[in-house]
Amino acid sequence: MAAAVAVFITVFLITVIIATAVTFVLPESFAGTARVKVDASISSTNAYDPYFIQTEFEIIQSQLVLEPVIAKLNLNVEWGKKYFNGETLKTTETLEILKGRLSLAPVRGTKLIAITVYSDDRREAAAVANAVAGSYLDYAAKKSIKAEITDRAEPAMQPCRPNKPLNIALGAAAGTFLGALAAVIVGLFASRKG
Repeated sequence: MAAAVAVFITVFLITVIIATAVTFVLPESFAGTARVKVDASISSTNAYDPYFIQTEFEIIQSQLVLEPVIAKLNLNVEWGKKYFNGETLKTTETLEILKGRLSLAPVRGTKLIAITVYSDDRREAAAVANAVAGSYLDYAAKKSIKAEITDRAEPAMQPCRPNKPLNIALGAAAGTFLGALAAVIVGLFASRKG
């Protein structure tokens, strides 16, 4: 019994310590979110299009919308300096990085699209999110789609990732489970020997 308790405590502590260490080693990431209102009823027939929002998501993530953002913010040079030892990136490389940092979501029950950009720099996250929203508005105006920015992204005060309390709590939960499992296994082996 004492061996099982010792194994439980050991496994629990090791798991919690590892989860905590990994959480504090992970780089922090900030989110900037701009919200855009899009009116789907602009066609001549005013027919409802169930794919309208999904189509707009794909347009927002397209070269047509993102390349002007890259040019406006000079991301080929800025991200080249920041991540690639000063080497200017090709637009296709910057586009892939930007798409990886971009998250789009409908705001439930509304005509709003949340455009979120993640970065290790709070100001950059907000600037890029606002630039994407602005570029989409330029596109929408050319296509006679009614769209407007309802909320501009502001630099976040705290990082959104990693979620330190959640990660530590999950580490504690995993430690409890793994510790209990290890204690049961040790208990079974001890009962077979005895």
